[in-house]
Amino acid sequence: MPYFSGDAAVHARYADLVLVARPDPAGQSAGPPGLVESLVLTSGRPVIVLPPRSTASRIRRILVGWDAGRAAARAVADALPLLVRAATVEVLVVDAERRRAGHGQEPGADIARYLARHHAHVEVRRLSSGGEDVGRVLLSHAAAFGADLLVMGAYGHARLNELIFGGVTRTVLREADLPVLMSR
Repeated sequence: MPYFSGDAAVHARYADLVLVARPDPAGQSAGPPGLVESLVLTSGRPVIVLPPRSTASRIRRILVGWDAGRAAARAVADALPLLVRAATVEVLVVDAERRRAGHGQEPGADIARYLARHHAHVEVRRLSSGGEDVGRVLLSHAAAFGADLLVMGAYGHARLNELIFGGVTRTVLREADLPVLMSR
């Protein structure tokens, strides 16, 4: 059972932002097992997950993983103070054809306009996963883009399906080598 004490829940819910380090795969844990996932799922707050052995750096380039879902919209709204201060924001839409209903006529265009109205310097990129894990596509593109932060919604599918089949959130939580702001 994931660890998420009453004290951690209280502290997270009364914070503007939760900052937590992901456990080190080499065994040096940054916290109790399951803490990161529990914070993302139940805190009701945006969570920035830092990779193991992370150092502080300026956030100049932000990649937004956009699927036009509720959690992604929440993440963008939660990250807005960072997005408007970034030198460059790129909205990445992967496999838009799978979820046409939420995107409108041009996938990514509506959220780009929203961000531009707030004076963010934003561009949109659309990619096909080609059958590859979408989480890995996001992380690969984040590296190619030189992102300092990835912003994304967490667990857009039923949690049980995510646990059984993996999913974008799970991949990113396990493999990201950059800070990730997640909201749900």
